[in-house]
Amino acid sequence: MSTAIVSAAVCTDADTGSYFELAERAGRACLEQAGVSPDRIGLVINAGVFRDKNIAEPAVAALIQKRLEVGLEYKTGRVPAFSFDLMNGSTGVVHALMAAQCFTGTGELEYALIVAGDTHPSMERDREDFPYSASGAALLLRSSDSAGGFSRVYAAQPDSAVAPTAWVSLQEAGTAGRTALTISAADGDPLATAAEVVQALLAGEDLDTNDFATGRAVLLAPNPEPGFRERLAYRLGITSAAVAGIDPVVGDPYSAAPVHSYLSAADQGLLDTARAVVFLAADHTSAAALVYRPLPLALAVPGSTDALQIH
Repeated sequence: MSTAIVSAAVCTDADTGSYFELAERAGRACLEQAGVSPDRIGLVINAGVFRDKNIAEPAVAALIQKRLEVGLEYKTGRVPAFSFDLMNGSTGVVHALMAAQCFTGTGELEYALIVAGDTHPSMERDREDFPYSASGAALLLRSSDSAGGFSRVYAAQPDSAVAPTAWVSLQEAGTAGRTALTISAADGDPLATAAEVVQALLAGEDLDTNDFATGRAVLLAPNPEPGFRERLAYRLGITSAAVAGIDPVVGDPYSAAPVHSYLSAADQGLLDTARAVVFLAADHTSAAALVYRPLPLALAVPGSTDALQIH
């Protein structure tokens, strides 16, 4: 058994600044597209980082699970469900895909839902002191015996301790700590880190620039800096037409970036011929990537004579 992506959705509705609301809307859209009812979901993973009123407990995933009405009743015949937060900065979705496959890939559960996105804790939209675009995003995964699933995660981060880039100073915030947030400019080169990770992935997964030139592979790029998609393609020697990015109007959706890029690739028709979809997430301090294969590995590699394998 392996894992297949069933549907994806993002929500950037301007009528709310609540991450919970945006994630719920994206999650519901994702389920509706697939025609899957909430009671069939066995796992909800939240990879979003910045949330309403800096809520720490209970887990944000549990609050979104409740909103989506996933597994609220334990009765005979109903699918038991659980949820958890997997927060790892901008790379949370990539790690969540691998974590979800540990359950769907073994057939322990049929469907898993990953949600991500970020908003300022004050829930005010378009704040100048918040560099990320408010949005909610969702990916629905299914246990499958006809898909190649996800590869291992390739990641890079500094060897030394990384200084925090976002925090709440309780002394300075006083009684406004629930809506306060300080974000500092991060040091580092996201382009160099992202390129390092993708190059390691290409070598480890037997992919090359020709796969991208022929449409057999597509790279999903985040947007930590303006022009990131084009500069990454140039640095890797990959045709820019095979790199799906994020509309500059959207800005940087941070933890939700991989879902935005996936939908961009779908809109451009890049997923129609792709046998390898490279999910990439990156910020100024770290990067992570993995490959999604819609087909089993033996079918995804032209000319392969090996027995059918699930990757």
